[in-house]
Order: sequence, then C-alpha cells, then structure tokens
Amino acid sequence: MKPRSVVLAWLALAALVGFFVSAPNFYFNIIGLDESGFVLGETIQSFVPHLNNAVGGVVLAFGTLLLVAVVGFFVARAAVRRRVSETDPGRRSFLTGAATGAGVALGSVIAGAAGLFTRAGFGIGQNGVGWLKVGDALNAEVAMTHPEWRETWKGSRVQSYRTLGRTGARVSDICLGAGPIQGEQGEAIVREAIERGVTYIDTAPDYSAEGSEEAVGRAIRGQRDGLFLATKFCTPIGHLPPGTPVSRYKGVVEESLRRLGTDHVDLVHIHACDSVERLMDENVHLAFDELKSEGKARFLGFSSHTPNLVEVANTAIDSGRFDVMMVAYHHGVWAPLGGILERARREQDMGVVAMKTLKGAKHHGLAGFREESDAYSQAAFKWVLSSPDVSCLVISFRESQHLDEYLHASGAAVGSRDLAVLEKYDRLVAGSYCSPHCGECLDSCPAALPIPDVLRHRMYFEDYGREKEAMRLYAQLPKRADVCASCSAPCAGTCPVSIPIQQRMTGAHELLTFG
Repeated sequence: MKPRSVVLAWLALAALVGFFVSAPNFYFNIIGLDESGFVLGETIQSFVPHLNNAVGGVVLAFGTLLLVAVVGFFVARAAVRRRVSETDPGRRSFLTGAATGAGVALGSVIAGAAGLFTRAGFGIGQNGVGWLKVGDALNAEVAMTHPEWRETWKGSRVQSYRTLGRTGARVSDICLGAGPIQGEQGEAIVREAIERGVTYIDTAPDYSAEGSEEAVGRAIRGQRDGLFLATKFCTPIGHLPPGTPVSRYKGVVEESLRRLGTDHVDLVHIHACDSVERLMDENVHLAFDELKSEGKARFLGFSSHTPNLVEVANTAIDSGRFDVMMVAYHHGVWAPLGGILERARREQDMGVVAMKTLKGAKHHGLAGFREESDAYSQAAFKWVLSSPDVSCLVISFRESQHLDEYLHASGAAVGSRDLAVLEKYDRLVAGSYCSPHCGECLDSCPAALPIPDVLRHRMYFEDYGREKEAMRLYAQLPKRADVCASCSAPCAGTCPVSIPIQQRMTGAHELLTFG
C-alpha cells in the first residue's frame, strides 16, 4: 500500500477511535461518573488518591488517542521506509520515515480529538446528548444575596409546609440545599435553619467531598425526628455507572448513613441523571428495594438538569418507580418543563422539588437592578412556589443572610410587585440568557461552535465582573466565535427565547479576545 493511503487510513482510524472509544470515556468523566465506571478506573485513581474527582475517563480518553498516535508513528515510518527501499535501495530513509511518522502522530491526535469532541461535546451519534448542551449557567458560582441585609427580614422563619406528593411527608416549602455546606460554619447554618423551621435537607456524598454529609450529621444530632433527609446514590468522587453491583449501590447509602449519624434517610436520588440506562438500571432498583425493606431508605427519586431531561423524566413517570423528582425550575422556564411537572403530579402523584430557582442569579451584575425594593430571590421563590405542581424548592444556604432573606419568602403569595421584579429581570436578560435543557441551536451551527459556552463566558465578563476568568475560559474552547463573522447564520431563529445568536457571538469574540 502506498504511504499516502496508509496515512489517510490511519487518520480515519484515529478519528473513529476518538469517536467510539475516547468520547464515551470523556463524556462520562465530564458528567461526574465514579471511578468504578471506567476500565481500570480504580487502579488509575490509586495513583492520585487525594483528588476528589474521578480521573479514569480523562486518562483513558486521551491515553487512547496517545496510543493511536504512537502506533501511527511507527506504522507510517515503516510504510515510507518500505516504499523508499523498493524504489531506491541505496537511499537512507531514516529522516524521511521519521518525519512522516511524526506528522501522522500529530495528525492522529488531531483527528482523534475531533472525533472525541464531535460525539462527547455535541452529541453527534449519541442521541444528541453532549456535555456542551448542558445549561452551564445554572451552575455558575455567583453571589446570591441582596445587596442590603434588611432589618424586616431578620428572624424570618418557615411559614408554610406542603405535602411531598405520594410520600405523604410534610416538608417546609423552602428547603436547605447543603451542597456548599462543610465545617463548623456549615454545621451552624444547618442547625439554625432547623431552628427556623426548615425540615427538608438535601445533601450528597459528592457535596464538598463528604464534608456536606458530615456537617449535616453533626448538626442534626439529637434532632433527627421531624426532619426529611435526602441524599444520593453516588460516591464522594462521582455518580455510579449502570451495572454497578447491588452491594455497591447499597454500600454508598450505608456510608452516607454513617456520615449522617442516622439509621435511615427518607429519600435517595439517582443523582444528576442524564440517561435512561442509569435511571432504570435494574441493580439500583434492586438495591433500593433492599434498603427500603431493611428500613434504611423510605423513598426513591431522581435529580436532573441535563439536555436529556425530557426522555429521562418521561421514562421515570411511565415506570411508576419514583416518588420524587428534582429538576431545575424558575420563572421564564424552558417551555416543555411545565407539562412534565404537571404530568408527574397528575399521573403518579410524584413530589416535585424545584432547584436552580434563581435563573442564573444574574441580577447582581445587571445595571439598574441592584437597588430593587424587594429581593429578587424572594420574588423568584414566590413564583416557583405558586405552581400547584411544585411541592417545595431547594436552595443553597451559604451564609447567615440567606436564612433571613430566603425564609422571608416562605408562605408568601406572589404579588404584582414580585411579578414586576421578575418582568424587569427577564427584560434585562432578554436576548442573552441561555435556557437550561435546551441546545436547540447547536445542530444548526456548521462550525460546531459551543454556543452555550460562549454565552456563559460572556455572562461572566459582562454580568459578574469576572473578566479575566471569562477570557481564560473562552480561550480554552475548541472553537471560538470569530467563525460567526463570515457565516450565513443558519442558527438564526432557532433559539426558543429569541437570542440573536450571531450578534451575541461576534460581540462575545470582541469582548473575550485579547487585542
């Protein structure tokens, strides 16, 4: 075979390896799969035991590409040497073969990476499920407090309790999300929240790398009765993959019980569930049934805010297996979500827990919004709780002001002033806020630009004042928005919330690029 044919065939092979082998490992590492979800994952993790995230997927993804590149070097070099020796037996072919081999090695990495990002990033060949479609703005670490700590809020308590669907449990309408909770300060916040009437606490092994469950456990000591505790089927470094043994599923919950200092939890979620395969894994359901019969867990739920939410949620509803769902829900919400919540309550009487209720918390960077007479957070919470399909909302309590500001909204009806605040927020973010669960624009982009990421980094720059971080993150994207300047914009009109994509993209490139 001619060297040119060998090179082209090898580059095609590298792209296929990237697409079919590296991409799944990379995707599942990005969404937070536990080390046990990867071939040799536990062995790989043993070399970096201090890390709180699994690294097996990344190592396998890029290690595979590197292996293909190395083998490609020798294959191409051998093909060139053989060709040269056939045409000119006396010619020295070492340098020619090495140069070709090095070129093929580099090309293999590029081709493999292209295959990887095509599938893992954009979901091509993966039912459209790619990590770039996830509404990353939901997870932005931003301040979530009003600029003024109002005297009238101080001492606020829970004023309303609701039934959590078919569980029959009565829970506070505003519940404590313990994601950032850890240490003595976190313990104090949990204890005071309970004193103020909060009865539902949401935690997980991977929140603050066990620190959340440990702080919650210390805070609830001696007052477990009357509390509704929710945790997750996961480990401190990630989610358990489909096919995890029943004993392991049970084991992680039993480890949570030890950290929480209790003999049972009220609710166990399949955590950040992105696929039907993980949702309906037979072993997790067998494990839950055994935990329930042993009195270690009472109810089963799932949490999700991924682009595959519709399929996951509808499958959960159809199965009849789930007592609770926890999903991202806020004013101006992604249109199909309301129907999903209504169906969950109507058909299965599932408890619905709303999370990510502050719609990106962009109000802190919006000109003319910081001095609102009422807290944006309170208006947002009242709107969420006005839905007859929402049982309660979970919000992270990071500091003492949150206890006063957030609980002041408990039991309060949404009023005209609240709606005015939300309308102003929506007006100010119109054409810029990227809705969660969406990704409608991505398939229309011929350059495969990660549009939601570009919008998120622009948001960091313009709204949060994190200019350097925004520019750094933008520079790391596999594609940048300069490609939009000469594009015919087939994305126009694809955004369900009417973001002028090409305009926002070209503007983002100008903002986020040095020079």
